[in-house]
Amino acid sequence: MDIFKKLEVDKRSLYSDSYFSGEFNQLLYLKRAVDDGSHKPKFYISAFAYINGELRLQGYIYFYLDFETKRSDFIGMAVNPEFRGLDMSSLLLSSWIDVCLNNGVEELGAHHKQKKPFLIYMLKKFGFEIDDMRLYRTSDALITLLRDPDFSNRTKYLKFKSPNHERSFIGTNIYKTDNYVVLHNTAGYYELDKVIIPLQGASHAHVIYELFDEKLAEEKVTSVLAKHKRSC
Repeated sequence: MDIFKKLEVDKRSLYSDSYFSGEFNQLLYLKRAVDDGSHKPKFYISAFAYINGELRLQGYIYFYLDFETKRSDFIGMAVNPEFRGLDMSSLLLSSWIDVCLNNGVEELGAHHKQKKPFLIYMLKKFGFEIDDMRLYRTSDALITLLRDPDFSNRTKYLKFKSPNHERSFIGTNIYKTDNYVVLHNTAGYYELDKVIIPLQGASHAHVIYELFDEKLAEEKVTSVLAKHKRSC
């Protein structure tokens, strides 16, 4: 894990200049963040592009890394609005998985405070899952994720198992700051997946998604990075 240990706090270090998204060639940087009070080493992978001679931030993913347990936990991700639709989220997630698994990190998971349904869904597509699968049958924190059959519609549709959970989620900043819509009648919509996202204070409040299918993760990462790989 020397690639992480050698990083200076709050100073970017070039990780890769081999990728592109859309028409933009990208520079991926690693950075160790200033302690946020958790006393856990926190890191960023940020994607930049030179646009009209200016280095512009496109998006970033951030995560904790415990050097003793050799475990990294995904905290969150952001893509600047003008660069959405370029598969940036998949590139950033793949870069995190790739740099961790190829540099001595043995366990990957999602931090328990990660409550964004579609980010959890993305993690599931890369082989992350909960340990107790029975929760998909028993938990009141079950959320069904849906999309319009017209995938050009970027609205994120949600259907909640529990009305109480629905009301609580609608009150969160996550719901208020993203393009979520709650459905009660799902006829005509395409079901993507189901996730378990308890809110604070709920039973099973610390449901953890962890990387269980490393082979699937490696296949997805290889595919995404190849798609974004520059030819020269």
